[in-house]
Amino acid sequence: MQNKYIFHIITANILWSFIPILASELFESVSIILIIFLRFLISGIILFLIALGLILYNNNFTSNQEISLYNLLRLFNRANKRFFNIRNIYYLFLLSFFGIIIHIIGYFLALKITSISFAMIGFQLSIIIVAFYEHGVKLEKLDIFKGLYILILIFCISIIIFVKLGEEEFDLSSIFIGGIYIILFAACTSFLHIGIGRDPYSAQEILLINQNKSYKIIRMLIKIALIFLFGIITLFPFILIVYFIPIEMNLYLEITYFFQDISLIFEILLRSEVIILILFSTVAPYILIFVANVNWNPYNLTFSQWSSILTVIEPIGAIFFGVLLINEVFPIPYLIIIIFLLIISILFRYAHETKSKVNAYILIHRKQGILESLTTTLLKLEGVFSVQSLIGTYDLLLNVKTNSIRDLYSLINENLRRNEGIENVELLFIDKIYKI
Repeated sequence: MQNKYIFHIITANILWSFIPILASELFESVSIILIIFLRFLISGIILFLIALGLILYNNNFTSNQEISLYNLLRLFNRANKRFFNIRNIYYLFLLSFFGIIIHIIGYFLALKITSISFAMIGFQLSIIIVAFYEHGVKLEKLDIFKGLYILILIFCISIIIFVKLGEEEFDLSSIFIGGIYIILFAACTSFLHIGIGRDPYSAQEILLINQNKSYKIIRMLIKIALIFLFGIITLFPFILIVYFIPIEMNLYLEITYFFQDISLIFEILLRSEVIILILFSTVAPYILIFVANVNWNPYNLTFSQWSSILTVIEPIGAIFFGVLLINEVFPIPYLIIIIFLLIISILFRYAHETKSKVNAYILIHRKQGILESLTTTLLKLEGVFSVQSLIGTYDLLLNVKTNSIRDLYSLINENLRRNEGIENVELLFIDKIYKI
């Protein structure tokens, strides 16, 4: 295995796959809104405290570059050039409301109204939406492997719908209402996936990361903690609006139950399902993902590429554990077919990622007198994963990964050759990497 941190991504997705099992047990006696409230409030506080503890440890017990919590929080108020140039604080609020609150409300209501296997259609729909979005904005090519990957997901969705339509306990109204929530859930999941990484590091942050790798995980912890806590802030005006202006009866009833259950909040918080949901299916997987991201050593594929490849593990696990642990009704032959097809889809996605990406090194000769700021300028370019200083004929070595040859030459011609500080550029394609 190229990178041991792949197991972190796999484990995180398996832990996330237990969410519908835990939530289904709670739905019988606890409001969906209260589950969401407790999950993200407590998880946000825990992640923020972990980040604070890491800052204190870094500043007082290590020789690493000092990290300022004040300066880190100030960064969230700057303009976000990769998200319509709005301030990062508003960017986080949008992610928290649509990517967390509305996303989870849609997910949980789909689970409660229909079933685990039917709700997993939302995950597969979101993967398809993101795939077409990336093709539309030319982030990825829709090659034969990506096309087969999407076809397999569509076929799996068709099998699940066919199976559920044949079950007596499912009426058309439940499937229709559940389907609306699944579409809402899929759309918000897609928004979260597309928007979560659109807050680039500043030049000062890039310098700090190179001096202290811990900064990256602390920044990620604080970012997701703020998204969770901002989500709770946006939850209350939303449920009040729906309470006084009922839009849909299932959601209205859940809000009514929330106000009834709020007096039992501490008793519900101590339930084993809630504790497991918070610690093992929220906090733990995010920490695993952050640790993998920070320590990732990309040979052929990046962290984000492997995350995309392995994302179907969550719906696979949810359907499998639903049948195994809480006796979800799903015919075993169809279950085997779906799991087999989704595993095959992982192989197609892997083939797509390895085939469509261009991995290269670029040697740069810098003009005399150019300041060190050129290094941080280059690191901010899309596709540049590392910049190394050299002694000899060339001054800098860039490791570049792009989606196509066209994107690579666009990077060279539009960003590098036009840079006044660069005198000469030489391109080296990577053919094969040999490792011990």
